[in-house]
Amino acid sequence: MTSYNLRKVVSANVKYYRFSIGYTQEQLAEKCNLSPRYISDIENLRGNIPLDTISDIASILKVEPYLLLKEQKHKHLPKRVNMKN
Repeated sequence: MTSYNLRKVVSANVKYYRFSIGYTQEQLAEKCNLSPRYISDIENLRGNIPLDTISDIASILKVEPYLLLKEQKHKHLPKRVNMKN
């Protein structure tokens, strides 16, 4: 797997698990002590993400870190998290 493909997998998984618990990028960023822009960059395949950050994000998303690195078939996601909750 190339580094681009791995970033693509991490991107899809972070977004999927973030949506599954109903967090916006801003909420996830705040809980991880990261900037919303950084979360956006992860989800939009920009830049690299350190393993420590993957671990921190996985902890906040309540999943094992390996699940963020594993290629998975997720159901279709809406364009936005329902921010009315």
